[in-house]
Amino acid sequence: MSRPVYPEGIRAMTPVDGTAPESPYAANLVFDGNLGTILRALAGYSVLGVIPGMELGVPLADSLSESMGLPTNGTGGSPARRNKFLMQCALRHAGIPTKEFFCTSHGKKLLAWYRSRKFREIVIKPMKSSGTGEVRFCSSEEEIETAVRAFLDPAGLSGEENSGVLAEERLTGTEFAVNTVSWDGKHRLAELWQYRKVNVEGAGNVYDCTRLHDWPDGNLMPLIRYAFSVLDTLGIRYGAAHTEIMLTEQGPLLITSGARIMGGMIPPDLIMQCAGQSQIDLTVDAYLDPERFLRKIGTPYKLRRHLIRKHLISGCEGTPSGEISAIDHLAELPSCIRGDFVRLIDDWYVSRTVDTVSSPAKVFLMHEDPNVVLSDYLVIRQYEQNHERALYNVGDA
Repeated sequence: MSRPVYPEGIRAMTPVDGTAPESPYAANLVFDGNLGTILRALAGYSVLGVIPGMELGVPLADSLSESMGLPTNGTGGSPARRNKFLMQCALRHAGIPTKEFFCTSHGKKLLAWYRSRKFREIVIKPMKSSGTGEVRFCSSEEEIETAVRAFLDPAGLSGEENSGVLAEERLTGTEFAVNTVSWDGKHRLAELWQYRKVNVEGAGNVYDCTRLHDWPDGNLMPLIRYAFSVLDTLGIRYGAAHTEIMLTEQGPLLITSGARIMGGMIPPDLIMQCAGQSQIDLTVDAYLDPERFLRKIGTPYKLRRHLIRKHLISGCEGTPSGEISAIDHLAELPSCIRGDFVRLIDDWYVSRTVDTVSSPAKVFLMHEDPNVVLSDYLVIRQYEQNHERALYNVGDA
């Protein structure tokens, strides 16, 4: 089966022919556990800063920047920026409101805590985690035992050894992601995102869409102030941070915070078209011209266009028997600006969506009129719920 041709209005985020772009890097240094090797290799460069590209790189970035005398968050608070249990403990110690949580390596102790709290549902995750695939929602003792066994596997889901699991009360409310860039302990809001997740039987919550939010009004400013207090508590004084917060009836409560740029492959050029700034651009600005960055620290952005990243959700699975009609359907939507169907086309298989990784594709909806974006989003949801097999040209099971 040949790959389909992307019609005008929707394209892959990576080349359809599978070729990789030429590397923009001057060198590729592989960390083997010896910090000195990397430091010696970097001695020949004029390094301005060390920026982690993903969650696993946070401790190394802290160590390198500190050792090189560069702007740094330091190694002293590094464990709490990576270990979710220590993160919640730091907030509690600082008197910042947080959810109930419990850490243990013993299933029986966790069950006893669960029974004593009488929670309807709890969240279980490894102490070191970096995605919804490493989160389990448990509403029974059997589900708790299964999650504990999975997370205490020596390899762990993220390739890191976990000596314990973190259990937390399940928060309800509206979930936000506060993307920031900091310099010398002063924080600037780069982007505010609102998440929507839907429950999938047997899998818990999966991402449905991520919406770029306008500069927060007075009702949402407590959310931003809370996020800044989290950064202060975790010692995030320099660089990017991605802080996920649930706005509950009791107020904002931390889900997690990462001392790095937001992941999830949202093209920064789309964000720039909408907000006139992005977390990536502001991070570069902070390291290249700190004085200018600080002068604009409180400058609000105003959305010129509205943006939703729709994670496609499939309740079916199978091999497409022909052209993927989803591409043609979605390309006709007025706000559909871009699509990432690369994984679906490369694998030529539709997986049942149980987490972010198993989503068949992602579609970006952008338009000057927020009602157009919302209308197109609802059209996609109706396709998913009523015509999903036709959407991917997958026959009945």
